[in-house]
Amino acid sequence: MLKNKKNAIIFSIFAMLLWGSAIPTIKTTYHVLDVSTTDTGAKILIAGMRFFLAGLITFLYLRLFNKEKIVKSEINWKFIIIIGILQTFIQYILYYIGLSHIAGVKSSIIQASNSFIVVILSLLLLPGDKINKNMIIALILGTAGIIVTNLGKGASSEGFKFTGDGFILISTSINALCTVLIRKYGQKENSYFLMANQFIIGSILMIITGLLLKDGSLVFNIRAVILLIYAAFISATAFTIWTVVLKYHSAGEFGIYKLFVPLFGSILSVLILGEAFTLNLAIGMVLVLGGSLVLNSNKN
Repeated sequence: MLKNKKNAIIFSIFAMLLWGSAIPTIKTTYHVLDVSTTDTGAKILIAGMRFFLAGLITFLYLRLFNKEKIVKSEINWKFIIIIGILQTFIQYILYYIGLSHIAGVKSSIIQASNSFIVVILSLLLLPGDKINKNMIIALILGTAGIIVTNLGKGASSEGFKFTGDGFILISTSINALCTVLIRKYGQKENSYFLMANQFIIGSILMIITGLLLKDGSLVFNIRAVILLIYAAFISATAFTIWTVVLKYHSAGEFGIYKLFVPLFGSILSVLILGEAFTLNLAIGMVLVLGGSLVLNSNKN
């Protein structure tokens, strides 16, 4: 079904909506569980539980929707383990820690840089693409947008903080790298099998790390359980859709749909978390999204 470009676009936007809703979901989970800003281990443990459940859900998707035969002798376990470590373990440790130190709206804008980072990495790692003036303009606009976002002292613009802004930017770059790696090396892998196993591998590492580092215990109520299950659904569904899309379509071309993540994330952060949307944040978002649009303006 996702071989059809129109269907791929619709499902890609739905995946971006899910990812955008992750920001208020994670922040609300921290609030419900009363997680301290300094309790890094608890954040990592929550992330680990989320992605372990996401792995189980993705295995369910594998049973329900997969039509491809999985040949055990052809499974590239080395690639799956690498993606599990990069895309689940490292990326989401940085993301969960970073998100606890900055506002959701600001995080969304920084994540918008994913669009042109994907295209830049595609130019470097995938054959056939060439450097052009659009890439240079996009880099200037995107960098300016992130700088403007960190200017001022408004409620949602507190200046650059490495454990906040820096971690989110590094996490976004790792996500972009994995997008390109999956396009380059993961085309022969079953998408459901790849995602399910990388979730499980990365989540086990996070759970172990979280248990070793956490300061106190986590007491789950019904609301926290629902939030955790929804967060797992986000990961399983969005990542599975995105991986299947990248299997059949260009990472450079479809990278533009990552633009919808910061848009949805910002809107939902304002509506659900009650965060302020300052002038600096608005200008920063326009610059970053403008850079991504310029970068993709020559694509169909």
